[in-house]
Amino acid sequence: MTPRPPIVLDSDPGIDDALALQYLLGTGLWDLKAYTSVGGNLPAEQTYLNARALTRALRVDADVPVHRGAGRPLTRLPYTSASAFHGRAGLGNETLPDSTAAHLPESSARVLLRLSREYEGELTVCATGPLTNVAIALLEDPGFARRVRKFVFMGGAAQVPGNITPVAEFNIWADPDAAEVVLSSGIPFTMVDLDASHHFLLGPADLAVLEAAGTGTALAARLLRVYMDAYRRHGGGDACPLHDPLAVGVCADESFITAAEGAVVVEGASELTRGKTVFVPSGAHRVYYADSPTLSARLAVTGRVALGPGTRDFTRDFVATLPRWPGVG
Repeated sequence: MTPRPPIVLDSDPGIDDALALQYLLGTGLWDLKAYTSVGGNLPAEQTYLNARALTRALRVDADVPVHRGAGRPLTRLPYTSASAFHGRAGLGNETLPDSTAAHLPESSARVLLRLSREYEGELTVCATGPLTNVAIALLEDPGFARRVRKFVFMGGAAQVPGNITPVAEFNIWADPDAAEVVLSSGIPFTMVDLDASHHFLLGPADLAVLEAAGTGTALAARLLRVYMDAYRRHGGGDACPLHDPLAVGVCADESFITAAEGAVVVEGASELTRGKTVFVPSGAHRVYYADSPTLSARLAVTGRVALGPGTRDFTRDFVATLPRWPGVG
């Protein structure tokens, strides 16, 4: 049997982060080496506790170590809570028991560095929250960028409006300085943004399928109901987008998205445009920014950017995959 490739899931759970974890396990494609938390949807201590509780709920707390991540953005005030969408403690109306596993002293950034050395050229990192942990790892050791095989993150808005301000997506807005550190580092990134995730919606019929699947998806179904209600209250209709699970899906199969090569520069100087991700297609810097050598050099650092959905239906795959890794009822 071919060994499963190693992956780290860096997350700020969060409802859709919880769903991303169960989906990742359900695919059976990955060897999850660590579940690293970061502040974002909630303060860092709460996202860490949520990560621990989720590994217990999904029965992997004995096998998947959880690490506490950055408590605040690189240079800014503490993360702003998104409890209006995720619930007061981040997991809807759930109160899940803590994992019985020991609390580990190694930080999220340090474990990313360690695993990148142990699995050099093999490790995939998937980030579904602010990019603070990844930025800290890169600032400590820029060689992290070349040791990672693939880095996929949920964040940004290349050609569509934002979801926290008119121009910014939440994860990037939460720590734009970290995002710019990461996207200028040369790490082989794929940006799974709102341009793609807003096309994959989970609606009432999909929820009914998961509710009928049994106790293994009961927790996920309850979380999704809270998430859908939040989107309904905020004018999103009767369905919710599958932001974070889609990023996990793209780690294995990019046919879920239509992607293009290009640079992404993150705006951090102005509060009006904080967190805006400026996408510049490959080669365009030679035309538009030829008179600015410094900017042109920055724009030569490119990655893969989702510009829309691909040929494969992620919502269908998500609904089919989630029951393959049953959690608690």
